[in-house]
Amino acid sequence: MPKRYRKLRGDTAYYPFAARTGLRARQRRHVRVLRGAGLAALALAAVLLVRQTVFRGGQPDAPAAVPTVPAVTPLPAPTHVTVQPLAATRDALADTQRADASAHTTPETAAVPAAAAGKILPRYRALYEKNPDLIGWLRIDGTDIDLPVVQTPGDNEYYLRRGFDRFYAVGGTLFLDERCSVSADAPTANWLIYGHNMHDGSMFGQLVRYRDEDFYKAHPTFTFDTLYEGGTWQVVAAVDTTLGADALPYYTFFDADTKLDWQHRVRAITEKALYDTGVMPEYGAQLLTLSTCGDTHPDTDARFALLAVRID
Repeated sequence: MPKRYRKLRGDTAYYPFAARTGLRARQRRHVRVLRGAGLAALALAAVLLVRQTVFRGGQPDAPAAVPTVPAVTPLPAPTHVTVQPLAATRDALADTQRADASAHTTPETAAVPAAAAGKILPRYRALYEKNPDLIGWLRIDGTDIDLPVVQTPGDNEYYLRRGFDRFYAVGGTLFLDERCSVSADAPTANWLIYGHNMHDGSMFGQLVRYRDEDFYKAHPTFTFDTLYEGGTWQVVAAVDTTLGADALPYYTFFDADTKLDWQHRVRAITEKALYDTGVMPEYGAQLLTLSTCGDTHPDTDARFALLAVRID
């Protein structure tokens, strides 16, 4: 009696033909599965592309000025947050890969910024109610940078891959380092804002235009408002560097114990300036550093930074 195969049609006399028939059937099934997976991937990529380009990666439009009398908006009571120091060879942008994985989870409210009670500017009150992580707004003429800035003490990299709406966004959101304080009572000497250098020019993708001295001359100032007051800032230095290359890296400068320490930290940045702006901040002036990757390659160690001093 001819031997039969449970997984093939026909008996041994027709095994080669049956084997080919079964193989082709399996191949057709595999093709259908791969096509389905490919279409799903394309659909997801299209959704992310539309979100990033049409909806600005979950970023809100610039709020309009509200000509009303400012009202007092109570803020959460200050909370103590333990901050672990970073090695001098790392900054917040270096954790992008880890943040990318965690950002795919369901968005949750991040830790509320530790801030003293005060008056929120009317134009930012509605945005603050939508997302209490809001800490300010940055605008640079000559670029598309007109964006909110957030802060999440205790989870510094929360917005590396999240939009202002807390959903996944490849460009993330501009964020103030958790070691910085914008409190009027006890501000840190230097405020450090991070943002991705995006290939499409979004987020801090156009910040690197300050490598060109002519661009600086055309746009020597920009605005950064905290929730409590507006501010105009004068560019001091544009810097190109690499993680771990500097003895006193700008991304570890938040405060200074003495005037001499402050001067050393500022000089360490200005000595690496790409060109001379002729601006040297005086001790006690509020400083602001905008930081991004030096290029658009993933996991790059190159960094570009813009040091500025408040003038109004």
